Amino acid sequence: MLKIFSHSAPRKSKSLFLILWHCLLFILFCPQVHSGQANVAYFAGGCFWCTEAVFEEAPGVTSATSGYMYGAETIQVTFDPAKISYDKLLILFWEAHDPTQVDRQGADVGKQYRSAIFYVNDHQREAAQRLKGQVQKFYSKPIATEITQAGSFRAAPENHQNFCQKNPNSPYVQQVIEPKLKKLGLKKPQAASR
Repeated sequence: MLKIFSHSAPRKSKSLFLILWHCLLFILFCPQVHSGQANVAYFAGGCFWCTEAVFEEAPGVTSATSGYMYGAETIQVTFDPAKISYDKLLILFWEAHDPTQVDRQGADVGKQYRSAIFYVNDHQREAAQRLKGQVQKFYSKPIATEITQAGSFRAAPENHQNFCQKNPNSPYVQQVIEPKLKKLGLKKPQAASR
């Protein structure tokens, strides 16, 4: 006679049930998973060193990671929705760069420096489209910011992460990033602890 179930089958099914139960509880009570990553945003606004520095200083942002999405230098922003809304992040994004420039920001030229918002859900897409129309009123040229569904994000090498904090004496930091932070009313970056 062929044995289909061993004596350990009830223990295995009980273990499987417990694993599935814990996964369900995690999904139900973990807002990030349940909300479709509502507290993660992706922005491309020229060189990621500048964009990262801006979001690192924004109240309510818990992390900013430089990387790439669809060939653009992109920042992955993780934020606390109880402290800063996605709408406020969008406004900061548009204030931090010139969204009317096509495939460039200042001296940085090329498609990798384009202005883009990569949304992770319908709420972010709708907010970006709505605010883009409102922000357009402040510019005489059309806003070139693309609004595209997020794809695969690839973090940049470590030497590009926290560039402003790690290199406070860099001419780029002093001449480009610090004036931008000052203009936006964000604090001056501190050197990273060694």
